[in-house]
Amino acid sequence: MKQLVSIFLLTCLVLVSCQISGLTSGYNHLSKQQKEKIIDYNGKIDNISDFTNVYNVTVEQVKEYLSNHNNVIIYDYTPFCKSSLCLPLNTLEDICKKNNTDLLVISNIYDDIFLGVTNNFPILMIKTSVYNTKSRAKYIDKFYQSLIGLNQKEIVYASYHYFQNGTYIKSFNDIKDIEKGI
Repeated sequence: MKQLVSIFLLTCLVLVSCQISGLTSGYNHLSKQQKEKIIDYNGKIDNISDFTNVYNVTVEQVKEYLSNHNNVIIYDYTPFCKSSLCLPLNTLEDICKKNNTDLLVISNIYDDIFLGVTNNFPILMIKTSVYNTKSRAKYIDKFYQSLIGLNQKEIVYASYHYFQNGTYIKSFNDIKDIEKGI
């Protein structure tokens, strides 16, 4: 009986200490130093010059950015994604440059977000506080519904969204679609 209780307690301890990623924003998984580099940003995205931080932005800020750029790909970025559908940022940046298209990287989670930090462009994050939910799936859907007018299911959960002159054109699922479509 003692052995059974010991195993039960050990199992509970292991489960309690585990970090489950993906259900919420992951902000609480960041270290104190990382949290200090998260900026609740209110300015124009074009004015961001320190790319070592991560900037929380609203749909309105993104729409303002889109209205001032001819061609833009918005990457709904999940930093820890290892799927073939999740492009490395430098690969996507090269495709965009080749096609005279601006790239806007908007993360949907804080977990591993600092792996994407580069000197070439800012890493943005959905300002989750405006959606009154802790559910990652809900705030992502609300953000993109407001931005493109479609929910995630309607775009088959695509991660790449193409805009021309501030107008949503279409969403892409992979590199082949992007290269053909822009």
